[in-house]
Amino acid sequence: MKRSICLMFGLLLSGCNGIPTPFVSDAAYKDAFMVTSSFPAPLMYQASAIQWNEDYAVSAKHTPYLSNVEHRGRGDVVFIKRKASAPQWRQATVGERVTAVGYSPLMVPVKGTGHVKEGKVLLKNLNDGVLYSAHDGPSVVGMSGGPVFADDGSVVGITVAFVPTRYTQSVKSDLASAERVSVFMSYNEIEKEWHRFQGDIKVPAPIVASAP
Repeated sequence: MKRSICLMFGLLLSGCNGIPTPFVSDAAYKDAFMVTSSFPAPLMYQASAIQWNEDYAVSAKHTPYLSNVEHRGRGDVVFIKRKASAPQWRQATVGERVTAVGYSPLMVPVKGTGHVKEGKVLLKNLNDGVLYSAHDGPSVVGMSGGPVFADDGSVVGITVAFVPTRYTQSVKSDLASAERVSVFMSYNEIEKEWHRFQGDIKVPAPIVASAP
C-alpha cells in the first residue's frame, strides 16, 4: 500500500540537499532547458523546464513571472507555450533509478541520481492536495521544474522541492531511512493537470513510453 506524509514545509528548493554533479554536455539529458522570469522582474528568477509535447513545455509553478505561461495547474506545474520536439513520458516505478536534471544558480547544468521511494509527500504550504513522489538523489535551487529521467530515457516527472530529512525520520514509510528526500511531481499528476487544461483548448497529447 502506498504511504503518504504531510509536511509543514514552506520553501521549495531554496537551498540544496546534496551536491548534484555538473556536466558540460550529455545527449541523454539534452531536452532539459532553462527558463527565467520576465516583467516585472526580468531575469531575477531562474528555473528549469522540459518539453511536454510538441506545443507545450512544463516547469514549476512556484517560480514567479515565467514567460509564455498558458495554464497554471492546481499542483506545482505550469504549461508554457513552446514548440519543440518532446521526449517520451511515463510513470515511475518504486525502486527504479532516476536522474534529476536542471540548472544551478550559476546556470551550469547539473544532475543528481537516486532511487524512487514508495512514500508520497503532501506539501502543506501549497495546499493543493497533490501526492508528490520522491527519490533520494541530490537537488539544488534552480532545478525546480527540471525533468526527472529514468534510465531508459523517459521523463517520469519534474522536480519541485526537497525535504530536510529531519522531517521524515519518524514517518512510517521508506522515506524514514532515506539519505535525502527530493520531491518531484510525477507524470500521472502532471497528466491530470493536462486534462484540466484540455478542457479549455484542444492540444496534442504527450508521447507516452512503456514502463520497463
